[in-house]
Amino acid sequence: MDRATADAIAGIARSKGRRIVCPDGEYRAWLSPGGAEIWLHYPNGPDEPGGTQRQVEPIDDLKGITVFQRGAGTIRMRVHRRLSWKPENALDGVCIASLPALRRKGRALPFVFEQVGYAVEPMPTPFDARVQVAGLAHRVWAYHTEAEFLRAIPSRRLVGRGAIVAMEPDEVADARLIYRTKPGALWLVTGVIQKAIQLRNPLAGSPYYWLLVQTDRGAIDVVANPGVIEGDVSVGHTIQSVVSMVGRIVERVPAA
Repeated sequence: MDRATADAIAGIARSKGRRIVCPDGEYRAWLSPGGAEIWLHYPNGPDEPGGTQRQVEPIDDLKGITVFQRGAGTIRMRVHRRLSWKPENALDGVCIASLPALRRKGRALPFVFEQVGYAVEPMPTPFDARVQVAGLAHRVWAYHTEAEFLRAIPSRRLVGRGAIVAMEPDEVADARLIYRTKPGALWLVTGVIQKAIQLRNPLAGSPYYWLLVQTDRGAIDVVANPGVIEGDVSVGHTIQSVVSMVGRIVERVPAA
């Protein structure tokens, strides 16, 4: 970690106005004017009581980071289980969910995402919810038309425009990525760009794109560094993107 990044993290961690204390430790949250969020994880140690008001060392005590982007899209889904997947960090967790079937007799789509503020409040499962989902892009391919997309994509990644599918380990090398073992690590999102805005990261000073992508399951916010984009990410263009999914539960809704 470089000194500038460490100093930025230290500044966030010392901002008492953005402390979110919960029984398993505390988060320090930072929100940029453009909607980017960074949640720093400071879980309790094995001998520390729940909800402790302790002093943290910004780097030494940091056990995890959740990155998110506030956006415009929400998707309805059923959350079946919530799972804290790191024994040393109870503040980091995923939701194991399913997206509704597209047809009356179709199958629901299994779906996994990292939850923003996982440990803030108890959430007994199962429940139905509207979730704002942000895909943090590792690769993006953009095409002017659907026909161009169909001609260009290798057959093993050729899915219908609007599809969301989990990537398997043997597919990752083709995308020039390293597969991570985190549950639900990588997803392939294909859709049409509804909105595209270039923003700037005020911590690093670097530009990034926020894209609102319409899929057959609903609208997903995709966040991408210009360096991972191939093609023109203009409104109306078709994109396919390899993303890590992060979500915020906007509200619980009555079961359909």
